[in-house]
Amino acid sequence: MGEAPAGAAAQPEHRFWLLLIALVALLIGYPYFENTRTGAFLGGVTALWALIGGVYAVRGNPRTFGVALVLALATAAASASAFLGGIRGDASVEAIFSAFYAFMTVAVFFEVIAERRVSSDTIYGAICVYLLVGITFGSLYDLVETLHPGSFQINVETAGPAVIRWRTLIFFSFMTLTTIGFGDVTPVTTQAQSLVSIEGVMGVLYVAVLIARVVGIYARRVSEESSR
Repeated sequence: MGEAPAGAAAQPEHRFWLLLIALVALLIGYPYFENTRTGAFLGGVTALWALIGGVYAVRGNPRTFGVALVLALATAAASASAFLGGIRGDASVEAIFSAFYAFMTVAVFFEVIAERRVSSDTIYGAICVYLLVGITFGSLYDLVETLHPGSFQINVETAGPAVIRWRTLIFFSFMTLTTIGFGDVTPVTTQAQSLVSIEGVMGVLYVAVLIARVVGIYARRVSEESSR
């Protein structure tokens, strides 16, 4: 998944648009996906869209594509089984989703930084990585809460009484990633606190690495043009 050597086959264009649209739809729709069975179905369809978009995004790398396809099929099967069985809060399903999103985060990140020129597709990919980080950690928080109930607590004074659900932890994840931190949710176990610390650091470092990479690509292009 690293930088392709000179002479390697060019990557397909417009790789990330489908994934980006799916991730945006997931973020817009997630507050409504758990309220009813219809909402759960729509959530499943949106998640399937994200699976397809993720596999499509890495189709130019055969090895990465193969792993992404296997994980996507496993995730789709687990999601369908949970929906048909009316199962909620299953650790195995949450683990599979977390594994897929984590893999796609790393895969798309390396696809983006391997680019030799900045294009609109590169920008779409960079946005996808940022959104994938937030969704991945939200899924991991959900897994930790399932395995260790009480890992996260809601501040009743600011958020009001509520049950910790996936949508709550997705919200908390993006508040952590963007360093906003409203204080509505608090990690109270060491496992949860460790994950939150990692996400906070990643949110800061990713922007710095991305800017450095974009500036480096631009500087190299200017240097190449001036030497002609």
